[in-house]
Amino acid sequence: MKKDILLIFTILIFTAKLIAQDCGYVEYHSLIDLASRNYADKSYKDAEKNLKLAFTKTDHPLGADLHLAFLVAKKRNDEKWAEKIAIQLAKGGIPLEYFRYYKKSNWYEQFHDDFQTYSNYYKTNYNPELRDDLLSLISRDKEFNRNYHDWRTRKIELSLDELINGASRIISDFKQMTDKYGFPNERLTGYNYVRRKNSVEYYNTDAIIIHIYQRGVLIFEDEIHNIVCEGGLHPDNEKALKKIRGFGNSTGAEQEMKARYEKYRGNK
Repeated sequence: MKKDILLIFTILIFTAKLIAQDCGYVEYHSLIDLASRNYADKSYKDAEKNLKLAFTKTDHPLGADLHLAFLVAKKRNDEKWAEKIAIQLAKGGIPLEYFRYYKKSNWYEQFHDDFQTYSNYYKTNYNPELRDDLLSLISRDKEFNRNYHDWRTRKIELSLDELINGASRIISDFKQMTDKYGFPNERLTGYNYVRRKNSVEYYNTDAIIIHIYQRGVLIFEDEIHNIVCEGGLHPDNEKALKKIRGFGNSTGAEQEMKARYEKYRGNK
C-alpha cells in the first residue's frame, strides 16, 4: 500500500514537472514577479539573479521584463548585460530614442552603428501591422469601457443600440485580428514602446479578453492554457477567466448589454 502511494506521488511530481517544462511562461512569470519585488526592495543583486533565471525559461522574454532587466543592469553597472538587453529590445522593435540616456555607455556607439540591422530584423521577424492594429484596438476598448462606466454611473447617456454596437465592434475586430494573424502575443507583435514614458510595457491584451468575457462572449475558452504557454497572457488569467462573466448568460454582446440596460436603466 505504501509503495502504491509512493508511486502515485512520484508520478504526480513527474507530471507536474513535465507540465512546467511544457509551459515555461508559468515559471517565467513566477520569477519575474519575484524579481519585481526584489527591485522594489532595492535588492538589485537578487533581482538580477531572478531575471536571468526567468530568461532561461523561454526563448522570448517579454518587453516589459527586459525593460526591468535594463534598469537592473544599470543599477548593477553591468555593461555587458545591458548591451545584450539593448540588442534584444532593438530587435523587438524598440526605437533608438528609448536608448538616448545610455549614450555614455561603452557599448552605445557600436550599438548605434548597428541599429539599422536590428530594425531590419524586427521588420523581417515580427508584424508591425499587427502591433499597430492591437494598440488601436486596446485604445478603442479603453474608450468604450470608460464610456460604459460613465453611462453606468449616469455621467453620460448611451442608448441600448450604442452599448450593443460598441461592445460588438470590439469583439468583432478582435476576432478578425486573431483570425488573420493568430493571438497577438509578443512573438508576433514585438515589444510595446510607450513614448510619453520612454518605457517598454505589456500590451495589456488581458484587459481586452476580460472585457470580452464580461460582455458576453467566452472567446478562446478552450485555448487559454495554450495562449498562456505561448506568452500571450499572464498565468493568473487562466484561473480568473473561468470565473469572469457578465450579467447575462454569455450568449453574446446583445444579450449581455440588454441585461445591463435592464439593470441600470430598467426603472426609466
